[in-house]
Amino acid sequence: MIQKLILKNFRNHQTLELKFEKPFIYIHGANGVGKTSILESIYFCATTKSHRTNDEKELILRNEQFAQVKLTTSEDKYELILSKTGKRASINNIEKRKISDYIGHLRVVMFAPEDLELIKGNPANRRQFMDLEWMQLNKQYLKNLNTYKNVLKQRNSLLKKINIDDDYTFLNILGEQLYEVGSEIIKERRQFLLELNSYLIKIYALFSNHQVQIIYDPDVDEKSFKNYLNKNQKQDIIYQTTNAGPHRDDFYIDFNAFDAKSYASQGEQRLIVVALKLALLKLIEEKTGKQVVLLLDDVLSELDLEKQKLFLNHLPKEHQIIMNSALPIDGQHIQMIHLKKE
Repeated sequence: MIQKLILKNFRNHQTLELKFEKPFIYIHGANGVGKTSILESIYFCATTKSHRTNDEKELILRNEQFAQVKLTTSEDKYELILSKTGKRASINNIEKRKISDYIGHLRVVMFAPEDLELIKGNPANRRQFMDLEWMQLNKQYLKNLNTYKNVLKQRNSLLKKINIDDDYTFLNILGEQLYEVGSEIIKERRQFLLELNSYLIKIYALFSNHQVQIIYDPDVDEKSFKNYLNKNQKQDIIYQTTNAGPHRDDFYIDFNAFDAKSYASQGEQRLIVVALKLALLKLIEEKTGKQVVLLLDDVLSELDLEKQKLFLNHLPKEHQIIMNSALPIDGQHIQMIHLKKE
């Protein structure tokens, strides 16, 4: 359980210190006071990624040189410092040189409005979701992912220099390496979505009578990937890039036998993504046997009152929940934090 959060120069917070004394924390206040930034900072401290931007320099307060997040749980102390030159991460004052040694210690699941892109957005959004969530549970997957990216970069670089009549020896070696690690990534993603799907079906049924499931949509399966790399060198040389592989994978949410992107309403899409995040929480709990922090950013918007009550009643009581909203809510077991402009 998170007990204390200290921010310095993070987004619009020059300095902020919060103490969390209950399992359910509810942060409320007017728009623009930095409620979302608090949840973002916790997610950033756990994963070293922002859910809102790929340009991490945006996290640093304007005209400052660095941003700092310090987080104390009942077990450990985490610190993440972001500067223009990179990140420094430490646990209990011991610096972790490799991000892979840092990720996975503090486990969080976050819902944010941006997560609707998992249904409405492009395949890159969904690949990022698969990778970021599974790498926290599977260190080997993170290593495979990094290896795949490096080999893919080398192969694409070679494809830009080589001619159709040249010797393919080195290209074939890179193809073998790409297949070896790429086929593992395909297997792992299939397994991740299969396990996640079993929880999603049960949890979504608490909120709705509609039927949903996750459908993995790999660009190629393991056998097709091997065939492609062995037989399509000329095509890749012409296009100067690797045109097939897990770097083009996707998945979609099946909603009553149709794609939720086109057939589910805005409110239903939000409910599906919320259920997906609660399913993820259950999966992490099952895999690790440890508590997970659930971060909920503006989760009640676009849900009618009945669905809001249903959702609040079915929130997992055994995990710490940190939630924000523009409005206060009632609850004697809730720690209310009213945020004002600095």
